[in-house]
Amino acid sequence: MNTKWLSLVLLILSSNSWAQAGALFNADVSENTSVANPAKVMKSAEGQWLAFSIPAKTDTHSPCCWTGKWNGMGEVGCSLEARHQSYGTRSDSPLADKLIVFGQVNEGVVQKLRVVGESCPVDADGAQVTWIGDVSVTGGLDWLESVARSARGKSVSGSALFAMALHRDPDAGTRLYSLAKKMDGGLSEEAIFWLGESRGQQGFELLKKLLAELPRGERRREINFALSQNNTSAAAELLFEISKTDPDPEQRGEAMFWLAQAYPQRAKGWLLEVIDKETNEDVLEQAVFAVSQLPDGMGDQSLLELAQNSQAPRAVRRQAIFWLAQSDNDSSVAALTELLTR
Repeated sequence: MNTKWLSLVLLILSSNSWAQAGALFNADVSENTSVANPAKVMKSAEGQWLAFSIPAKTDTHSPCCWTGKWNGMGEVGCSLEARHQSYGTRSDSPLADKLIVFGQVNEGVVQKLRVVGESCPVDADGAQVTWIGDVSVTGGLDWLESVARSARGKSVSGSALFAMALHRDPDAGTRLYSLAKKMDGGLSEEAIFWLGESRGQQGFELLKKLLAELPRGERRREINFALSQNNTSAAAELLFEISKTDPDPEQRGEAMFWLAQAYPQRAKGWLLEVIDKETNEDVLEQAVFAVSQLPDGMGDQSLLELAQNSQAPRAVRRQAIFWLAQSDNDSSVAALTELLTR
């Protein structure tokens, strides 16, 4: 950590003043900790920032901001005013028991939202901040859901969903499910993503429920990616089942792609089995594409064999040749060149 930020963090953590507000500094802070619902201070916080804490789910790495590349060793710390190149959680971030939510209120609505871990340094740049401390589970989630639904910008609604995704209480997952089912566009898609990425077993159960409830289409297909990000074994099994039996060919095809990304060793054999037995041309093309997306060129030999197989459907051979031509593997390209010049 940069010496400047480290000194600031040590200074803040060594003082009783505003330690509850995380590592906030350079702020004009007023306290109103008798309020359990952030909505109650929206009027009094007009033109200012309001801040409160929510409990983080177990094993949450502290969200914060970095300069430079995401995987670099850039300076750590957020600003209430400045935009950041990199923001979110990293595996090397400290674990957070609580998250601090900062919302800037203008004209009665939240114009900006920052969600950080309690150890993340936050420079307020002299802004006025109303600190209301720990809020009730219902009050905090009501406020975050309201912000997500009514926000004027994607950044604000996305940050509200991010806070809900990391909230410790199971009701946060239930609310994400409701948003995924009832809302349209990007908000629904983000809610589906967070159910898979952050809500564990509960998220899996709710994604499975959505799969049965949502109509065929793009939003339902977002469940495939969310399942690939879920950390339960049941999610992998459901994704394989979708690729095998779902009545929507597009859903099946996209499931194959995410299987190749998330479970390449297991997916390879299954994809070749699909190519051998499938009759739907669109699904076949998706299966060949998924083989081409297996990591580290592990699908190249299979693509070459498909291209050489005179018994394979024309669509399969054509797609295999096309994706082999995109390979970065010199030996695969040489083999393809030899095949085409026979």
